[in-house]
Amino acid sequence: MATRNRARSSTSKKLTSDQVAENMKEAARKIRETSHAVRESVKTLRESGAVQEMAEATREAALTARDTTRDIRDTVKDVEKSGVVSDTAGAMDETAAAAAETARAAKGTALQLPKGAPKTRRNVKRSAKKVKRGAVKRQTKRVIKRESSRVKRKVKELGK
Repeated sequence: MATRNRARSSTSKKLTSDQVAENMKEAARKIRETSHAVRESVKTLRESGAVQEMAEATREAALTARDTTRDIRDTVKDVEKSGVVSDTAGAMDETAAAAAETARAAKGTALQLPKGAPKTRRNVKRSAKKVKRGAVKRQTKRVIKRESSRVKRKVKELGK
């Protein structure tokens, strides 16, 4: 593009009418060149089929997205109608109830242990004394001490 000579100081020259005319001709020439280049580019794009191919690919992608969405919708409806979700929820509730019942039974069994094997507690205490490592020894004693009072209390409750 043509550029104008702008004065940065008072000593620069002003454009003459011939220079202005020459600059206008240069601008017109560049406009023609750019117009021709654009025309050729559009012609090449049209002839190559790239625009048509892009349009077809976009259409195909849109149709695929539509079909996939429909398939997912239909699958969700089938799952909803089949009752799988409600059956699964029911099974989970039953599992939770069974787990709670199992925990209660295990607790009851654990409470029967001191009553059924009174020597076990004494043997555990003796074995703990023999342990040479202090941390393990202290931890074992702490657990036994903490659990023994609880076990005695439970045994008394069971005996009533």
